[in-house]
Amino acid sequence: MACAPSIADHIIPAVSSAEDEEIVDLVVKGTIPSYALEEQVGDCKRAVRIRREALQRITRRSLQGLPLAGFGYGSILKQCCEMPVGYVQIPVGIAGPLLLDGFEYIVPTATTEGCIVASTNRGFKGIYASGGATSTILRDGMTRAPVVRFPSASRACHLKFFLDNPSNFQTLADEFNKGAMGMSMVSKGVENVLAYLQNEYSDMDIISISGNFCSDKKPAAINWIEGRGKLAVCDL
Repeated sequence: MACAPSIADHIIPAVSSAEDEEIVDLVVKGTIPSYALEEQVGDCKRAVRIRREALQRITRRSLQGLPLAGFGYGSILKQCCEMPVGYVQIPVGIAGPLLLDGFEYIVPTATTEGCIVASTNRGFKGIYASGGATSTILRDGMTRAPVVRFPSASRACHLKFFLDNPSNFQTLADEFNKGAMGMSMVSKGVENVLAYLQNEYSDMDIISISGNFCSDKKPAAINWIEGRGKLAVCDL
């Protein structure tokens, strides 16, 4: 069994300046946290390069085979994939056209598994030959159930009445929609709402962003009963 290559087995490009070299040294020593590099240097790609070099020195392993250039690291800042050190190339195939609701779609599919694109494409051909499919979204939603605490049950009830009041929905929705889409962004939206509510209810303690009632990434009867994400019905 071959061992992982040592950093000495490859020529690793040095960081671009004496200042970057100093920052790399501080990251290796733990003086600057790796997660704070983007804020520290003010340049996402530079932060990735510094983090990558620090990681190579800490682990004494090369990251030469992991691409660095050619990716917009600013697009993922505070959105997804914290502390990046590169990116992975995945082949993208196309399947289609898919005739759905009267429109033709070419569907890009990123995968490293053989036959996935081919079998999907065969299915699309069958749907097209049958005259196309129609779709209906019956439900579309995800949940995040935070836990808060009040000094009394009556104060907790007051918050419930506030949340149940339809006239307050748009205000809460505006706070929530400062986030984006996806489960992680749902959490960010919930944090925005909690921050707003805490301004209105100063005696409210935020215990947890998730109280497990939302049952994210785990089997739960509530998800089987209520559904989760998109519930779609398609027919030919």
